[in-house]
Amino acid sequence: MSRQLINQFILAVLLLSSNRTTYAQSQIQGTVTDETGKPLKDASVLLVRSADSVLVKGMISNGAGKYEFEDISKGDYRLSASFTGMQTSFSPAFEISGNETKKEIPALALKSGTTTLKGVTVDVKKPMFEQKVDRMVINVKNSITDAGGTALEVLAKSPGVTVNLQNNTIAINGKNGVVVMINGKISYMPMDAMVQLLSGISASNIEKIELITTPPAKYDAEGNAGYINIVLINNPNQGLSGSYFLAAGYGNDPLGSAGINFNYRSSKVNIYGDYNFNYTHAFQPGTSFTQLTKSGAIVADNSYTNRNTITSVHNIRLGADYQVDSSTVLGALISGYDSRWTMTAHNGSNVQTNGIIDTTINTIDHEINHWQNAMANLNLQHTFQPGKVLFIDANYISYKDNNPNTYSNVFYKGLDQLLYQQDQKTGKTTPIDFEVFSSDYTTPIGKKITMEAGAKVSLSRFTNNVSMENLKQGSWESDSSLSANYKLKENIGAAYASFTMNPNAKTSVKAGLRYEYTTSNLGTQQTANIVNRKYGELFPTFYISQKLDDNNSLNFSYSRRITRPTFNDLAPFTIFFTPKSYFTGNPALQPAIANAVQASYVFKNFIFSVSYTHEDFTIASFQAQSIDTSTNIVYYSAQNSKYQQYVTGSISLPFTVTKWWTMQNNINIDWLQVNASFGNLPILVQTFDFNINSTQHFSLSKDYALEVTGFYTSGSYYGTNKFQPIYQVDAGLQKKCKNKKDVLRIAANDMFNTGGKFVFQSIVPVAGTIVRANVNFAQVAYKITWTHSFGNKALKEKRDRSTGAEDELNRVHR
Repeated sequence: MSRQLINQFILAVLLLSSNRTTYAQSQIQGTVTDETGKPLKDASVLLVRSADSVLVKGMISNGAGKYEFEDISKGDYRLSASFTGMQTSFSPAFEISGNETKKEIPALALKSGTTTLKGVTVDVKKPMFEQKVDRMVINVKNSITDAGGTALEVLAKSPGVTVNLQNNTIAINGKNGVVVMINGKISYMPMDAMVQLLSGISASNIEKIELITTPPAKYDAEGNAGYINIVLINNPNQGLSGSYFLAAGYGNDPLGSAGINFNYRSSKVNIYGDYNFNYTHAFQPGTSFTQLTKSGAIVADNSYTNRNTITSVHNIRLGADYQVDSSTVLGALISGYDSRWTMTAHNGSNVQTNGIIDTTINTIDHEINHWQNAMANLNLQHTFQPGKVLFIDANYISYKDNNPNTYSNVFYKGLDQLLYQQDQKTGKTTPIDFEVFSSDYTTPIGKKITMEAGAKVSLSRFTNNVSMENLKQGSWESDSSLSANYKLKENIGAAYASFTMNPNAKTSVKAGLRYEYTTSNLGTQQTANIVNRKYGELFPTFYISQKLDDNNSLNFSYSRRITRPTFNDLAPFTIFFTPKSYFTGNPALQPAIANAVQASYVFKNFIFSVSYTHEDFTIASFQAQSIDTSTNIVYYSAQNSKYQQYVTGSISLPFTVTKWWTMQNNINIDWLQVNASFGNLPILVQTFDFNINSTQHFSLSKDYALEVTGFYTSGSYYGTNKFQPIYQVDAGLQKKCKNKKDVLRIAANDMFNTGGKFVFQSIVPVAGTIVRANVNFAQVAYKITWTHSFGNKALKEKRDRSTGAEDELNRVHR
């Protein structure tokens, strides 16, 4: 690789991760030379704040060795210049005053030295949130308040993201249908399984999280809300490098996590991997209330649950890339996880008629939800010539879920007159297998157009063995009405073409078209073709960006997307949430189709956007489906709405208050209309809601920093469930050790014990009927995390790639 390319690559990496603040109109200029005074072309020049080494801007010196930084606000700065094979040169600290328009810096002379880049020691600090035109980037690695936490906790307090642990769902800007990727690879698991997995991925092992709201045609059309891409730490350093961490804390009960990541790079081989373990012990109380009118009497049920839960998750990943020759790279990746969630719940319920207690039920529930996963990937990348690249990818993914439950129910007349005892147990064993093959080809067409095209085949097999047994006279008897072995086969074939055009220096256009054909069949040995669908859909995407000047630009996008029912939601099953509330599957679910348009205006670092989405057959989980008036049992399941439509306005407001105080504020305002039904009765609701998220970062000194984050979400709807407002505040303190390899972080999460209180009421259009519930997943947690970095810090270009199985992993949930 030439010196110029190496320098441009390093500069690009640093620029993409920098926090740029340009509020004034000052100019900084100078020259880079070698030790003889000769101007040096293609040197990397970095402008950083002298107080904390935060990167402000960077550039490459021109043929005369000159550089020039525009629009620099007042403050204290420092410059560094580097070039391959030479020692880095640093300028003394200097000040830009408020009335200064131009600053001339003495020449930066570079001396001959080693060929490594060990001189580039700028500590690039990224803001917690970076709002870009097509995505929000959450820089987890340097977060103080997220230390010792999990990926799920990071998402729960991210702008516009709603993590609903009651329903095990994730939404972006009020829209469901989120696709989760890990290092650009789709996780083909149902969302409730993904929620459990994310609760076991330590934030200390995450580089960043990307919320991609306008994915291009290359990505599968799955997911109305867009993609969440979790990028794990992968050091771009030559030789052996990495880090490990230990975290411990206490909420209601002990918490802990540990992990390690490593990377080894040589001229032809790159080997990388990571492992982390997470343990959480939490107490989760909840209540529910149902009221209906039966034969002129008011019948009410008051239920409660006190859930004692333990979650332990192991994650492991190991990969390698081999440079076969100058044009070909062969890669392999294996990964897996083991997630075990156990619960003992003490539940109770009393049934009242006209305010008088008729029956009391006490239940002890033991549940295990044990997910295991293994994935293997092979990929080949071949570059025919610059710009012409072929990528071939093959994946095999296997999941298995074992979800047994035992229930011991004791029934009383009134409060304490024993009637009888009922013992039940349910089983649900779910193996899921995927085979995914894809190929992508990129080539320039002339000087201003680039074409990308590809094809993909996804083959999936799913078995859901559900059983229900009752203890009668000392032996277990199967309940055939609630027991069956469901099998689903689903195949998806896709092809796409996408064109990127740059008519002029200020205009960028991207247009693509994707076609997907789906066959899906669900049945049992007794009943075939419970679901038997074959359908094809076209999914166009269009994006245009117009740069007005250096500080202003306009953007517009359109996309059409699909959200398919998850496998677990399709297969019938029954889980007892409380003695009078059951959660079931729904084989009648239809895929949802969404059309969305978005426009945004960018002024410097500020972004203002508005979007409109219309989605037919929106899928919402944990909706009140029916009420058995004879038993007063409420049945919940995933349901299709007739349609939903959304209007969302977003504002991103980053500010640098002082040298030591920066903040990022994000505001989302939504209008939502839901057209659904309860049985044959129509439901039409509409509402305005909003979400405010703020991060305050304080640089107390060179080695100490303080961070405070918080969010507030107003009352909102999920399907036909109306949720009450929710908020959370976190704070953390960081100490960097003098060896620059150790970092100590202390954090207090959810300081007011409010971030996980889900309180909702189902909209039921039946006179005199009320259905409401709440579950409290919140807990104040105090955590201390120690991170140690090791190995070589000499930079080397890393291979950024993703595998072809980017969508299937989201079709599984636990």
